[in-house]
Amino acid sequence: MVTSGEALHEKGRDGARRAKRWLEATTRVKMAWLNTDPIIGDRCEFQWPHGRQFSFDIVGFLSGGPVEGQSFLAEVKNYSTPGNQPVEYPEYLAKCYVTYAQQPKYSDNFMWITWHPFKQTEWTSLCSAEMVRRCVIGEHKRVFGVGSPEEAESLVDMDIVNAVAERLWVIVLSDKQEKLVISLDHLAVIRAYEVREGEAS
Repeated sequence: MVTSGEALHEKGRDGARRAKRWLEATTRVKMAWLNTDPIIGDRCEFQWPHGRQFSFDIVGFLSGGPVEGQSFLAEVKNYSTPGNQPVEYPEYLAKCYVTYAQQPKYSDNFMWITWHPFKQTEWTSLCSAEMVRRCVIGEHKRVFGVGSPEEAESLVDMDIVNAVAERLWVIVLSDKQEKLVISLDHLAVIRAYEVREGEAS
């Protein structure tokens, strides 16, 4: 019998797979892997300075235009309601801060991909530097190892905060929207064209 916890994990895995397919169908993703990938999955893993390891759901590289060759890390929330996102998103921003501080070469873009909006009253500020700063201070124990937000305030690196804010994406998908993307057959044609062009250059 499947427990509620197992069902939630499977729902999360399904969301990650669907988000990866959608990203690839934009034709702007060169390569992408899930954190369950046995070969590349550890690229999704990072370490709280004063806590346990954490991971993102998808890691990959973008292609074309100003994002050519840039890396991305994505967190996926397969929710049909706001769910626990008002709590999870602030933790995610602190994870982005830590990740950029530790591995800037893997931190060109941070994506939060969900099927339902959240924090509507703060929607326009979700990717702001002030939001990042507040959330990093909120995770003061795991980020800085200090006992109070007041102690953390002077430890926040605003250069990192601003860099993270500039790299944030919040993407809201829907079941129907997933159908309005390029088919796998047509995507294969584009990939074959790109390979030919690369070989010719």
